[in-house]
Amino acid sequence: MRSTRAFLIGAGTAFLLDPRQGRRRRHVLRDRSLALVRRGSRLGVRKARFAGGHARGAVALSKRLLRRPERVTDDATLVQRIRSEAFRGADVSTRDVDLRVEDGVAILRGSVSGRETADGLVSRTAKVSGVREVAAMLRVTSGDPAS
Repeated sequence: MRSTRAFLIGAGTAFLLDPRQGRRRRHVLRDRSLALVRRGSRLGVRKARFAGGHARGAVALSKRLLRRPERVTDDATLVQRIRSEAFRGADVSTRDVDLRVEDGVAILRGSVSGRETADGLVSRTAKVSGVREVAAMLRVTSGDPAS
């Protein structure tokens, strides 16, 4: 075992210290070694960035899970919030749709011009913070004056 190790050390030394091509071999060895180190460091940076992203995601998830429950708002405040948030982008007048809130349940009554309008209004109302449920009693009327 000792003689094999000594032989390999001697052969490597002779290979690198050869008077004709030893200089080129040393430079190739140096260049390849430095390239290996650069690749390893880039890989380490990528893995660290990946792990950091996972850590940021875990922190965001835990913050979302540990967030305090929203304060319970009274029904009058909730009516105003729904009118300002849900009715803002809708093509619905507040005269056409009656809105009442009882214990966090929004009740929509009235008539709208299309099914898509009704569905959009219900989904926007459900997204308002403080609304527990939406009861939609909307009548869909067609936009044709003949009908």
